[in-house]
Amino acid sequence: MSHPALPCREADPDFSESLRTALRGTPVNVSILTTRDRGGINHGLAVTTAVPFSTHRPAMIVAVKHSASAYPAIRDSSYFCLNQIAAEEIDLLDRFSRSDLRAQRFATGRWSVGPHGLPYLDSATACFFCDVQGAHAHEDQTVFIGRIIGVRLGPDDDDCRDPLIWINGRAARLAGREYA
Repeated sequence: MSHPALPCREADPDFSESLRTALRGTPVNVSILTTRDRGGINHGLAVTTAVPFSTHRPAMIVAVKHSASAYPAIRDSSYFCLNQIAAEEIDLLDRFSRSDLRAQRFATGRWSVGPHGLPYLDSATACFFCDVQGAHAHEDQTVFIGRIIGVRLGPDDDDCRDPLIWINGRAARLAGREYA
């Protein structure tokens, strides 16, 4: 049985709950966004909002909360790297999602240095090195538009690795991969 469409009223608890449920049911890929501040310190966070934006002038867009520790580094350095991670790298998600684990974010995993000193994960299925071309603040987040200045493909065995997909508050696997 389908539910009637609810009008968009932010203060309405039914709308808020319906919206939350609908968004949690939308599958998204997980990336680790990394950056380096002007003092040479690496920063990073897990993101589910990174998507390709254009192929004419290749770009990615990503939304970052203003309260994220990496936010000032992205804003000030104007560079970031999106590291698409595989399902078996879910342990990275915990370290890059929790502020109490911030000091451990780059402690494990094979990290290398890319363009503009950006840290990237050697085992990522793909890395997109981006130069911020625009930023749009919206409430508690900023949407950054990053022109892709470099791409690094993952290890040769990536055809067998599932990307980390997030849906309904947990990790999920792609089913059947014939069409993926």
